[in-house]
Amino acid sequence: MLRRLLRLGLAVALTVTSVGGAVAIASPAQAALPHCNGAGVYTSTWSGARGATAWIPAYVSSTINFNCLLTRGDHSSGVGELQRTLQGIYGKYLGPSGVDNDFGGYTQSALRSVQSDLRISVDGEYGPQTRDHMCWRWTGSDNSCIWLNNNH
Repeated sequence: MLRRLLRLGLAVALTVTSVGGAVAIASPAQAALPHCNGAGVYTSTWSGARGATAWIPAYVSSTINFNCLLTRGDHSSGVGELQRTLQGIYGKYLGPSGVDNDFGGYTQSALRSVQSDLRISVDGEYGPQTRDHMCWRWTGSDNSCIWLNNNH
C-alpha cells in the first residue's frame, strides 16, 4: 500500500507545473505537449480551399510543430495569430490593447466563448482540440477563414 501511494505521489509530482506562482496539475496529454513559442504557415490540402494558407500557433525549433499549447501568461506570435482569429473571424473583444501577443484575461475569456460556441471542452486553453475545431483566418484576409480539416 505504501509503495502504491509513493508511486502515485511521484506520478502526480511529475505532472505538476508552476503557473505564475500557483501550482497547477497538468493532464498527461498536456504534459507531453510543448507550449507554442511562435506561429507557422498551414497550407490547406482540402479540395474546397486547396493551397489556401493560414498562420496558426506552433512550437518552432528546427521544425514546425502545430501540436502545442497556449495558456494564460504565454507571450508569442502564436498568441497573436490566435488573437487575430478570435477577433477577426469570431468577433471577440480582446480588451483595449486588442492583438498584443499576450495571453491574458481577455484572450482567455474570448477563447472560452469560442470553445463554448464550438461545443468542445471549455477550459480557456489552446491545444489540439481547439486548433482542429476553429476556422483560421485566411492569410491576407481579415474575415475569411479555412478549416484545418474537412470535417466541418
